[in-house]
Amino acid sequence: MYFRSDMANEIRGRVMKEYSKEHKGEPDGIKYTERGRISAVTVSNENGARLLGKPIGKYVTVNVGKIWESDQDDFKECADIIADTVISMKKPDGCVLAAGLGNRYVTADALGPLAVRHIIATHHIKDTAAFDKSGLGDCAALSPGVLSQTGIEAAEQIKAAADQLKPRLIIIIDSLAAAGIETLSTSVQITDTGISPGSGVGNDRGELSEKTLGAPVIAIGVPTVIDAASLLPDGAENEYKKLKGCYVCPKDSDRSVGELSRLIGYAINRVCHPFLSYEDMAYI
Repeated sequence: MYFRSDMANEIRGRVMKEYSKEHKGEPDGIKYTERGRISAVTVSNENGARLLGKPIGKYVTVNVGKIWESDQDDFKECADIIADTVISMKKPDGCVLAAGLGNRYVTADALGPLAVRHIIATHHIKDTAAFDKSGLGDCAALSPGVLSQTGIEAAEQIKAAADQLKPRLIIIIDSLAAAGIETLSTSVQITDTGISPGSGVGNDRGELSEKTLGAPVIAIGVPTVIDAASLLPDGAENEYKKLKGCYVCPKDSDRSVGELSRLIGYAINRVCHPFLSYEDMAYI
């Protein structure tokens, strides 16, 4: 049975389970490292991309746990790790465009739009004297909604904004799908390969990458739904067919998505406005 996942570490685990039956070590083109909260999968060539079904690039997963039940010290630590990971992939040297994908009226899909609400947008004041003295970075934020709300593809809106703003970095925030219950709402994946809107539920609507947008793209995602079939016990293949294509979310998804969106929004603020404290962010 195949359970859909957008998480590179989950897919790599699935690949290694089969690969290790006949081989030693890791497959050519795939490298895995793990340290503390962070695990990283690097896809370095076409063979690795074929095995994982993922583009060549780096996929970093940060284990944030149940952040909605954590204290502020834990929150700050996780936000710092996410921000540092983004900076290690591409340090901002100009305008940053952040785009939150998804439907704000559907909790499991609202991560992106809710994260944008916590991002401090400054691009509109970048030419003022006050901005020069503020120590803030140049940041623009966009929440394009979904096709059924706007009649316009999210990818088209982000491309139009990128053409106008000429950002040096684009950060995309989106909800993802997991295959393992232990990953659901407890992991943040950061990748330098871009993203396809709607891919979390098999509804791809246009690639968002440096190739299509003209600027480096870093995608930040959280698995907010899980393939329902993955919850079935072994030997339930007949039931699998009934659940194929169904996704479920935790009962406390309101709390988890709300706090995860704040975490990502604050991490992006730390990337764009490194001199701001998290306490300052809460007041702005």
